[in-house]
Amino acid sequence: MNRWLTVFLLFLIYTSSTISTNCLPTFFVDIKADFGWTSGEVSKPGSYYFIFIAIFAPIVGLLMNKFKPKTLMVFGILLAFFSELALTSFTNYNQFFGIYVALSIAITFSGLIPSMVIISNWFKEDKGIAVGIFLLGSSFGGIIYPQFAKILIPVYGWRIALIGVAILGLALSIIPLFFVKNSPDGQFLAPEKQKTGFDFKALMEVLKTPVFYFMLAITAAFWFCGFGILSHQRLYFSEHNFNLSDATNLSSLFFVFSIIGKLFFGYISDRLNKVNILIFCTLLLIIGIYALQNIDKSVNYGYLYAVAYGFGYSGAFAMIQLTVADYYKGDSFSTILGFVNSFDSLGGFFGVMLLGVLHDADKNYNSGIQLLLNVGVIALVFTIALKIVEKKTISKKVI
Repeated sequence: MNRWLTVFLLFLIYTSSTISTNCLPTFFVDIKADFGWTSGEVSKPGSYYFIFIAIFAPIVGLLMNKFKPKTLMVFGILLAFFSELALTSFTNYNQFFGIYVALSIAITFSGLIPSMVIISNWFKEDKGIAVGIFLLGSSFGGIIYPQFAKILIPVYGWRIALIGVAILGLALSIIPLFFVKNSPDGQFLAPEKQKTGFDFKALMEVLKTPVFYFMLAITAAFWFCGFGILSHQRLYFSEHNFNLSDATNLSSLFFVFSIIGKLFFGYISDRLNKVNILIFCTLLLIIGIYALQNIDKSVNYGYLYAVAYGFGYSGAFAMIQLTVADYYKGDSFSTILGFVNSFDSLGGFFGVMLLGVLHDADKNYNSGIQLLLNVGVIALVFTIALKIVEKKTISKKVI
């Protein structure tokens, strides 16, 4: 089996693994209307979703020592399918919340961790390109599934439409997975030997450096803004008189430029200074939020938001990971990266939750969008600070 075919199959699976983040918010307006909930209530389970992912990710990592990646992925895919079906027939808020817990478990088992292990088994060279192609799956999923839902909802209602999305997601997961092999010879290969366990000493060392705090603030800010907007996007467009079709088209345009951004910034990151790219991407995020704030003035602001935010969003997330990798290398890298990534989930949690809370308090998203804009500016300040520190330490790395 060709290794690039393996990447393509995992890419297809990943488009479906991310339905819970990239498509389900499309249904929030209809769920909100059916149950009489507020925007804060309907989006709240999606905020805790990130906390549960942070909890279950280490568990999946431990299970990888005992079970083959494909085995874990089958469990995650089936759990996602039945959880999405359960969303079509839940009757109360506790059930709605519980389904999101199940979805957070599902994406952890079927998404990034097992797929990265399979890619590592297949690729000793060109691994970076392979991972980049694989990660595009989330953006493609953000285009395909909301567009599919847009077609079904007006004709069949949101419940039947969600069944259709679940079935399509299952088909585009199970069928490709059938042809995936854990490794070139079909056997499970343990990840390459590296230092395991939590390196407390290394973490204590980096906690003494300002660069590390800049990294934490920047990554938390990006997830705060990124998932805060993605989870409330359909609700926000609805309150600003965008119908389902127009709102979905803007969302799809966002993901199109997210794909372009991942490819473009991935290409130039080996040729230009990563922190300079990070500053540029942060500026694009701020422009995108400003455009979203002024969307009532002209539909052109909607297009500006989709282009600037999609482009900046993809580049910012990629560059912060690569910047961390540049500064922290060696045996302690996984410990440091894991700690940094934990702030991703915290940022996503607070972004989704606070936008909902502020909306319910004000009965609109004005304060929430202003908060996002302020957080974006804070992220820019820290990226500039990171650049200043980089100039002072240009001849040496932090670790």
